Amino acid sequence: MIMHFLSRLEYNPHLEAAAFFFLAILYVYLRKKYYTQNFVNKTFRRLVFCQLVTILLDIAAAIGVSFPDYVPIWTNQILNTLYFASTGVLFYTLHLFIISFGLKKKTGTALLIFSKAVLTMFLFVLLINIPFGIVFSFNDGMYTRGPLNFLFIAIPGLFFVECWGTLFLIKKRVSRLTMFVLLTLLFMSVLGPTLQFTLFPKILLSNFFSLFSLILCLFALVSPDYAELTKRRAELFELQQHLEEKAARESEKIHRRDKKKEELFGQIIDALAETVDAGDSNRSKHSENVADISRQIAYKMLLLKTEVQKIYYTAILHDIGIIGVSEEITGKQGKLTSEEFEEIKKHSQIGERILSVITEMPDMAKIVRSHHERYDGSGYPDGLAGEDIPLGARIIAVADAYDAMVHERNYKEKMSLSDAKAELRRQAGKQFDPDVVVAALDILPDD
Repeated sequence: MIMHFLSRLEYNPHLEAAAFFFLAILYVYLRKKYYTQNFVNKTFRRLVFCQLVTILLDIAAAIGVSFPDYVPIWTNQILNTLYFASTGVLFYTLHLFIISFGLKKKTGTALLIFSKAVLTMFLFVLLINIPFGIVFSFNDGMYTRGPLNFLFIAIPGLFFVECWGTLFLIKKRVSRLTMFVLLTLLFMSVLGPTLQFTLFPKILLSNFFSLFSLILCLFALVSPDYAELTKRRAELFELQQHLEEKAARESEKIHRRDKKKEELFGQIIDALAETVDAGDSNRSKHSENVADISRQIAYKMLLLKTEVQKIYYTAILHDIGIIGVSEEITGKQGKLTSEEFEEIKKHSQIGERILSVITEMPDMAKIVRSHHERYDGSGYPDGLAGEDIPLGARIIAVADAYDAMVHERNYKEKMSLSDAKAELRRQAGKQFDPDVVVAALDILPDD
């Protein structure tokens, strides 16, 4: 009975049956032995799995086409369509396996996109073939080739060219032994369907070449070169994961520590500013207001976040030097004498000396020294002009003057917001940097 069954087959698939048996053992072995999820192992297992599916469909298609009296035509159509689709997926997986040996990510991604496009086109043609028979069909139980039957050779040919190009790109990354195994596997995989297309016109394709692929996979698996490669890649993969996790933990610690340091720094600066403003009834919230306006101007001028933060902290302490001036002068009611004003002017230099101890922000001391310089060069203490004045000082000068104008002092009435803005416009290019004034006018409120 078995001999009668075998005699009616269009061809005897015993090689495929044997290959399926050994590949199943190999696949189980791979799942047990090489369990790490690196790229080489995953693609190797995927390649063997695709071979298993393809061989199984090959055997089913061979049986179906050999017994048209018992197997409906639509069953043969579906079996052969699935078989041909699995063959295309097998070639795609083979390319993925070759890429896994070390192709650069950018190049590998581009090649895989091309492979996916070829595979998608191939599967689409197979889908269209079901109703129209443009690739193959079954008439009266006989297999017939269609006008697009050349795709049986064209598709493997495209993958062959792409895989060959990939091997050329990775030749310096793999040993000669590995290159020999991959080249042989590639040639056998393409030679198989080519011979079948030529020698077996009555069937779709036979996958006897899978047996050769099986032998090569086993050879690659047990070779010291591949075993060592797999081991090293697994170790590197696990080490990389460990280092990434450790780096993430350390980064989080540093971030929390820096955040606490920044919060403490800000609290100390706020406390110093409160100390300065508390000693003078004319200065209620003045430092905080100047800092807030300076920050808004800096953002408007598109400065970097770090620069904006530095200007904000400096603005809070811009008048810290006032604690070195006599309280009789700072608390005096009415207009100051020229001698008293000269004493007041020293606060910018005193502030520089106080802040010079903050080594992490060395520019703070320079900006505080220069925040009373004028754009036309008539300011103090150094008579700097234009862009020789630090940008932070030019910004704080505008914010300082505006806040002083719109708040009442013992010696003057407060201005309206519109009048203060008009004064900024008049002093642009004289007392103030014109660019800073433009930015300030955009962010300052109207009456």
